Amino acid sequence: MFLPHLGVSGGLGVHCRALLESLATCGASAGLHLDVICPSDPKALFPLAGLDDTWQPLVRRDDLTLHLIDWPKGLSLADVLDPALLGLVSSLKPDLFYASYYTGLECPPCPQAITFHDAGFLEFPQVFGETARKRRETLARIGGAVDRLLCVSNDARDRICRLLPFPKERAEVVWHALYDPPSTLESARDLSQMSQPLWAGGDRVTDWGDYVFLPVGAATGFNRVRKNVPLGVRAFRGVQHPALKLVVASTGTLNDQMLGQLIDPAEQANGRFERGIWVSGDGKVLILPNLDRLPFLRAMAHARAVLYPTRYEGFGLPSIEAMALETPLVAGDATSVPEVVGDAGLLVPPEDEPGFTGAMQRVLADQDLRDTLIQRGRERLNLFRPARMGQRMLEIFRSMVA
Repeated sequence: MFLPHLGVSGGLGVHCRALLESLATCGASAGLHLDVICPSDPKALFPLAGLDDTWQPLVRRDDLTLHLIDWPKGLSLADVLDPALLGLVSSLKPDLFYASYYTGLECPPCPQAITFHDAGFLEFPQVFGETARKRRETLARIGGAVDRLLCVSNDARDRICRLLPFPKERAEVVWHALYDPPSTLESARDLSQMSQPLWAGGDRVTDWGDYVFLPVGAATGFNRVRKNVPLGVRAFRGVQHPALKLVVASTGTLNDQMLGQLIDPAEQANGRFERGIWVSGDGKVLILPNLDRLPFLRAMAHARAVLYPTRYEGFGLPSIEAMALETPLVAGDATSVPEVVGDAGLLVPPEDEPGFTGAMQRVLADQDLRDTLIQRGRERLNLFRPARMGQRMLEIFRSMVA
């Protein structure tokens, strides 16, 4: 398994850690041994991403071997992976090679599976620029050596197979899973922990009063644009609640370039950096720095609502995180989000600013609605358990080896 994002924060890191845990757990009884390959220095590949070390206990298992490699200078994750991985993979003599992020080997020594998370680079190549071109070239080279394309939603599979194109009979859907165990979720919801700083010398949940939580979760600029945060901020401004705050949590280095993708110019001009965060002129909009996993979940857990106005997702992990933390969800009605959320959230067309304002207003004012959404989220969360993902992955891998 090649899991390049294993040590970084954000959705792709959560995906890698959930995959590793679910496969290791489900494969233990089947005698599965996992060789896991990842960069020795995640910052070399992801200089703007936050780091996450919650994977480390997972790699201490007897049925797993971790291979940390020095990443070749100048090689990107849009390139063919043979220069970085082929020698090591060949020496391991695996039954199957799996890569978790869009690319793989041109000359694999065994069957090969690759996960595609969405079709964004195919639908919006102008936004992805050089990355889109490189991925296209790479896929032209390795396409014949990809035995299975794993997609994280039915919507993603349909788009990817149509636009690449790729044979749909060789594409499988494996939904994401919630990585965090019940103990972590309970700790995040624990009222006694609300007074703990969320980052060194930083704010506590109790400092914010009533707030809406907006998770961005992507460390790359072309993904931040798709998260539709500026419209979410404008919609928040229309909510009739004098003391309400909007807390935006983004993975990535907080700088002027990032701010330009998260808020309108007028908001940015009136704001300031203080306490390690960005604060709007009136103090009602906060943009946080990178948070470790537990503080991120704590900030989401104690919000009055999660606002997720995304325009485009392959899956949308914050949706199931909100369900797990029992925080009512208001989300964009686009791409994979309706498939994942079902009836466990209020869905609004991504460009409907008044619609988001009204949905937030309803969730804040209607306790019966809140209770209904929370109960539906509890029930729907069973679809996103790690055991379900692990079993599905094993089924696919066995069919490939057979």
